[in-house]
Amino acid sequence: MRKSPIGLYVEFFAYPKTWHNLQHYLLPWWYSYPSAVHDLSALNAAVERMREDLLSHSFVPWKFHPKNHDFEPTFTEDRTYIHLISLEQSRPSLSTSSDESYTLTISESGHVSITFLHLLGGIRALSTLMQLFYKHSEANVGVYTPYAPLDVQDTPAFAHRGLNLDISRNIIAPDEVMRTIEALAFNKFNRLHLHASDAQSWPLEIPALPDLASKGAYRKDQIWSVADLHEVQKFGSHRGVEVYLEIDMPGHTASVHAAYPDLIKSYNRQPWPKFSAQPCAGQLKLDYQPVADFITTLLRDLLPRTAPFSSLFHLGGDEVNADAYDMSPSELKPHLQSFIDHAISVVHSHSLIPIVWEEHILDFNLKLPSDTIVQIWRASMNNNRSTLAEVVGRGHKALFGPYTHWYLDCGHGGWCDPDPKNPDTPVRSPYLDYCGPLKNWREVYSYDPLADIPKSQRHLVLGGEVHMWAEQTDGVNLDNNLWPRVAAAGEVLWRGKGVVSEDVTRRLAEMRE
Repeated sequence: MRKSPIGLYVEFFAYPKTWHNLQHYLLPWWYSYPSAVHDLSALNAAVERMREDLLSHSFVPWKFHPKNHDFEPTFTEDRTYIHLISLEQSRPSLSTSSDESYTLTISESGHVSITFLHLLGGIRALSTLMQLFYKHSEANVGVYTPYAPLDVQDTPAFAHRGLNLDISRNIIAPDEVMRTIEALAFNKFNRLHLHASDAQSWPLEIPALPDLASKGAYRKDQIWSVADLHEVQKFGSHRGVEVYLEIDMPGHTASVHAAYPDLIKSYNRQPWPKFSAQPCAGQLKLDYQPVADFITTLLRDLLPRTAPFSSLFHLGGDEVNADAYDMSPSELKPHLQSFIDHAISVVHSHSLIPIVWEEHILDFNLKLPSDTIVQIWRASMNNNRSTLAEVVGRGHKALFGPYTHWYLDCGHGGWCDPDPKNPDTPVRSPYLDYCGPLKNWREVYSYDPLADIPKSQRHLVLGGEVHMWAEQTDGVNLDNNLWPRVAAAGEVLWRGKGVVSEDVTRRLAEMRE
């Protein structure tokens, strides 16, 4: 294949030594950085981040060696220099528009060579290169790698590798989301799904519907402005993480009532367990023109702003409660079909790909356009067939992430208080949640998404997402609740099914450090 050089060259000067038959390349705290980049701002920014990360490395991996083990290189022997890091892009084609594969070599002479098809592959390779180095415990010495010479050929197992982060039930601020994006990029995720509205609050500013956030958010200082969303999406795009939004509908919409009470059916209807999955009850009315106009106005405001950063938009659709409409599920189906037809038509009018939750297919058997992606969250059907197998068996593209393995909020106990007026309240001692116990990283890592998927249908499995619902998570405990469990899911998404072992334990312990 003909190669066309990018014209980006980076020089690092390094100190080396041989240690346990491995060549160490050490970088000091200074560098030379000549570059000639042809409009490759994202890659150029990735190089700069790698440089900054290397020079600020603080991780000394002493926990991975025996007590008092002299595992670091000394400075009394000859040293090899990393004298050049070169990046080269193969001539791209339409078929490599999002190819994240790359090769990375470090030669015995200290030349680092990176080749890739798409800029995302270059970003992933630079992330790998940075992770090969450790800080030396002697102050101001620099960083070194015990892994060279090295030859890596790497490509992801799944194209869609995401985290679903709820920013509505508890506020997760933009700076906290951007910190999470940094960690996602470190772990080679390429999607961040922001669950941006729910029954409890509407934190997202919609200029065409200004009362939505001003009345629906918890507080005015807990609103994501138009500028906030743009900054977060741009931040992600420069790190190879596509940030896309979910506006859940028609269920999980009680927060709309604060601004537009006429649009909501069964608002705060009691007892709430009969009319909603969680308080407060309330769903968008169906076959009601003001609701259709509301959806049109909402999406026509939001979609043009998000489209430059993502080709995806999530329309929700989970846990729609038929009792809230005083209908049976079969009676509800045609009304729900009309609702989703309209919402998807607006998404399509902006040339975006719709995503919906599994209930539209598995509970209501709705007809969806062929480009619609179905996201599963339940584990299995009554016939013990996985919901993923059921969805792809019907010919739909799908994302996995069942609550049995990849719901990170599970196992912390229930968050609702009992209703003293309801003797049959389901909220009672020992106040467990429905999906416990907690999914530790080994449980996350042990999930095999393709276990019962026929080979002929595996092309429909686009990837998956690990989920962080925020009933009991905010910026205070976000990092502890995400990591290193998200990293375990990331390895499954990048490498495919794994086997829990000491090797994996060490890798994830290193990520935690």
